[in-house]
Amino acid sequence: MNDPSEGRLEAARRWLENSLGGRGYRRVRETNLDVHALALCAQQVLCTAPLIVAMGAVLQRETGKGAAYFIDRFFGLYGQSAEAVNRLFARTTHISTFALVFALATSIVFSTGVAAVQQRAFEQIWTLPRIISVRSYLRQLVWAVMLGGYSMLLLALGRAGRELHETWGRPGQYGVACVQGAVTFLFYWWSQHWLLAGRVRWHALMRGALAVGLLTTIMFRLTRVIMPGQMAWPVRAYGLIGGVFVLSVWLMILCVVIFGGVLLGALLTEKRAENHAERHGVTARSPLTMAGMASAESAESAESAQKPAPVPARQG
Repeated sequence: MNDPSEGRLEAARRWLENSLGGRGYRRVRETNLDVHALALCAQQVLCTAPLIVAMGAVLQRETGKGAAYFIDRFFGLYGQSAEAVNRLFARTTHISTFALVFALATSIVFSTGVAAVQQRAFEQIWTLPRIISVRSYLRQLVWAVMLGGYSMLLLALGRAGRELHETWGRPGQYGVACVQGAVTFLFYWWSQHWLLAGRVRWHALMRGALAVGLLTTIMFRLTRVIMPGQMAWPVRAYGLIGGVFVLSVWLMILCVVIFGGVLLGALLTEKRAENHAERHGVTARSPLTMAGMASAESAESAESAQKPAPVPARQG
């Protein structure tokens, strides 16, 4: 006779496996999403940071204010923490126009590494095959240019938020935070569509973009409260390298938020499609477009063709 407690435990285990958290955990382990987040963080440090510095050099030539000024406003830094960022991004020599253009173009080209890591993670989240082609690289290059514009827009909004806070108080600051969230939502809605080459429906990508926009808005607000104090003591203890460490940790959290938001959106889309299919007794609608389904089918055909044929048994 079965123990009722064992039946309840088994039911609880099945419920947990089918829950959003259980599905998310399995998907993270299957796709190694944590490894992709680490890779994206490394690419952000090596590629996105130089891109922001290069674009900041352009702004400094045009406006007299460089990357450090906008970063201070974005993070809400002041005192010793702001001084550390100013020293970290200080320009000590004059840069010629040719060197400036070359640095900007080089940083954009290397930022395609950020696009490649995100594209691969998005493909695995949506269980799509990997695309490696010249057209894919050109998409990554265009995305890198848009990343530079998106980053500078967020930094400019951070500066505006600080100025509006001094003028209008918290309502102005909250208004800028909402604009930052809307910009992030639109950028990552487009980014998923662009990097996935239109293989997933726009509607299916919207939930992930909404999650990323909401989570980053919360993160940016907390950043302005926590970052000044967190930046000050590592700089006092370890010098400028302490500031670099704090910024790297912040980028790591940002990468987790981005991939976590996209994954959450994909899981919600799949769950809603399954619930709709169960209620109406139909097959769940695929979130993939015709191009996406053709890409998945061709990858399955290629995989099955590579499998070795079974060896017939020898008759004695």
